[in-house]
Amino acid sequence: MIGLVRLRRVSLASAQTWAGSLAAACAFCSAAAGGELALPIVIGFPLALAFALVFGDRVAGKYQWPWTALLALAFGTEVILVILGHEDPVLAAAQFSVLLCMHRLCHRRSAPDEHLLLLLSLLMVCAGAALSAELLFGVSFVAYAICATWALALTHLRFEVERRVEAPRRDVLAPSLLARLAALAVLGLAGTALLFVAFPRMAFGGLRRHPAAARSMAGLSDQVTLSGHGTIADDPRIVLRVQSVKGEEGSNIAGLHWRARSFDVWTGNGWRARTDLGRRRLLSEAPSMRRDPEWRTKRAEVESFQVDAVAGFSDGVILTPEGWPVSASFPHGFGSRSPRIFRNASGDFFYTPLQASDVRYLVNVDRAMPSHNELRGRGRDYPPEVALDLVVPPNLDPRVEALSRRLTAGKDPADAAASVELWLSNALTYSRELNGDQHDPIANFLFRTKRGHCELFSSAMVILLRAAGIPARNVTGYYGGTETDSGYVAIRAGDAHSWVEVYFPGAGFISFDPTPPAGRGARAEGLWAKTVLAWDSLAQRWSRFVIDYDLVAQSRVLSSVGKSLSSITERLRGKPGAAIAFQWAWPGGIAAVLLGAGAFYLARRKRRAGTHGRTLSGAEARARRLWVATRHRLEKSRIALAPSSGVREAALRIAAHVPAAKVPVEKIAEAVLAARWGGRPLERRQARALLESLDAALR
Repeated sequence: MIGLVRLRRVSLASAQTWAGSLAAACAFCSAAAGGELALPIVIGFPLALAFALVFGDRVAGKYQWPWTALLALAFGTEVILVILGHEDPVLAAAQFSVLLCMHRLCHRRSAPDEHLLLLLSLLMVCAGAALSAELLFGVSFVAYAICATWALALTHLRFEVERRVEAPRRDVLAPSLLARLAALAVLGLAGTALLFVAFPRMAFGGLRRHPAAARSMAGLSDQVTLSGHGTIADDPRIVLRVQSVKGEEGSNIAGLHWRARSFDVWTGNGWRARTDLGRRRLLSEAPSMRRDPEWRTKRAEVESFQVDAVAGFSDGVILTPEGWPVSASFPHGFGSRSPRIFRNASGDFFYTPLQASDVRYLVNVDRAMPSHNELRGRGRDYPPEVALDLVVPPNLDPRVEALSRRLTAGKDPADAAASVELWLSNALTYSRELNGDQHDPIANFLFRTKRGHCELFSSAMVILLRAAGIPARNVTGYYGGTETDSGYVAIRAGDAHSWVEVYFPGAGFISFDPTPPAGRGARAEGLWAKTVLAWDSLAQRWSRFVIDYDLVAQSRVLSSVGKSLSSITERLRGKPGAAIAFQWAWPGGIAAVLLGAGAFYLARRKRRAGTHGRTLSGAEARARRLWVATRHRLEKSRIALAPSSGVREAALRIAAHVPAAKVPVEKIAEAVLAARWGGRPLERRQARALLESLDAALR
């Protein structure tokens, strides 16, 4: 109630100004949703909006030449950047539309200025749809539709009142007006959604845009560093969305390692990738075990996974699940540019060119892995390609060498790797606390702190195996994931993980993970983590039903609707075959009828509600309808009345300017006032007779 009273005290001019500013702000959010606008523009628009709301009246119409020169300079800069190929034309147009809207926010003096501001805000919404039609754009668009409806209606009302009335009353703005305008905007959005679903699609691929700009890798580092201070953050942001093509349960996918890169060279404080691999090639040769026809026919278990990689975390790298990667592909390509896929000798997958947006790819993996018994007895005849994975750090701590001998002496390489893995997992403790800057981080981890993060566990295992003459390397990627109700497994940035690959002749590199199972994967379970996951799940539904809505999806939707209508028709005709399909339709129909009846009842009560919430009697409600019909007839006869005019004021004005309508209007005013506030009855027949006398006078 207090909020409604305050709203009535807001002047019409202030409400209109704020409505237009809110519409512009929502339009800017829709354009900035894709994250491609330049940082000065992202910072400058909110500042310009705040400046216009505070000092807009003082600067409106002033400094036109500086503004024009600044816009001309911005336009020329955008054109040059587009010609030189440094900026996307769509992005350039979006940024210039934001600059135009910033200029118009500071120059709002008349109705045409307000209409131009709304037009520019609509242009920003169109730019946002071209840049990114993601969920944040959808939310901003709905908010813009409501605010723009407010702004358009209030602009017309404000300037009409100011034109016809010298001193407009402050209570012209009613709270119910904004609610009804918002309902009208929502109704328009519902009609737009229906048109979106039913209008014939002309292309495949939906609304996805493939920006030409690329960004550098930000999520997976080119090296591993073991020193540092502080705590490793459990980042809840989503980096991968994984689905099994054959419909495997999410709980099975959530327990996989997702391999990104391998690191072979010890730096003294961590790892880096080897530089002697030569040119990347499409595929590396599979181990001899997998080339064996018996293995391929009896053991091969090729599975396909669809991976959506979020931009900024693994750009340029294709992550593959546990097993031997067979192939990778991009089903939707990169727009007009064809992606190229490479795989180096270490088994790392890469793609070019880099993309500024999320990418989707398919990976086919042979999940059949050799058993521990199959790894035994393969000897130590290692090829030259793995010589770098046998290099032991110089000045290795004697305690590390002694521990390596104690765990591996006299054992087959397979048993030695399993022994080191088991000892590290049981004897040491996982912790996200960094151990600080250490001269020898491995010895400090093994013999002093005896606690550390996954990279220390994997690094220690690699060093212990190399000290025993067994080739091993460090691998980074992600482990775990969270199953969502949208049908995919979400892998977070906090799921980043490191493990070990050990080489066995004929079998290739096999994965081992010495980190205790309780320390693997993210532990983010707070409100923020749940909010991030819920938003991502909602965004994927938006992407599936809106962005990717193409001709194929439309045909499926219309076919489903047709089947439902057919089932309802058959059920109404009494055919028993449609009972199953119809059993879900009739509860929905009954619910729709009940909701409609409830809405009609509430609307009827609202129409009969007085200014203070009291329900009007039949005569009072009839008197109000009579006066509304009277004003409507006068306006059709071009007799202008201010929106704030009362009954007495309107009667006096008509008597002075339209003598022919004086008598019937005075009778109507007397009947309305007597019934509305005097308690006198007003019959329908009497109200109809009064309107007929007014119609006769206006002819």
